[in-house]
Amino acid sequence: MINTPAVIILYITSSLGLAFWNKKKGHGFWLGLVYSLFLTPAIGLLTIALAQKVIVVDTGNGRKRSCPHCFGLTAETMTFCELCGKHIGRQTAKQFLQMAELFIGLVITVLLVKMFI
Repeated sequence: MINTPAVIILYITSSLGLAFWNKKKGHGFWLGLVYSLFLTPAIGLLTIALAQKVIVVDTGNGRKRSCPHCFGLTAETMTFCELCGKHIGRQTAKQFLQMAELFIGLVITVLLVKMFI
């Protein structure tokens, strides 16, 4: 028999943990929490693990963040790296949902293959 209150507490606790991890990676607590609550902590874990870390540094010329591609410092407000030209914006809900679609598609594909083999 499944202990429903324990499962709910585990679900919410893991979603909160993932939200704090998402905040630590520089993408925001609330985005991580909502994403993990609605799309399950398992998909949240995979997506947050694959998200690039954004490091913000205070310099004499203002706040700058690191580029995950070339590791150069760029102004915090820029969405593209000044050195390599690649996109360095924070993860958005749309990008998280696109990654979730990939994971859900992968799971459905594996289940369909397993049913027919």
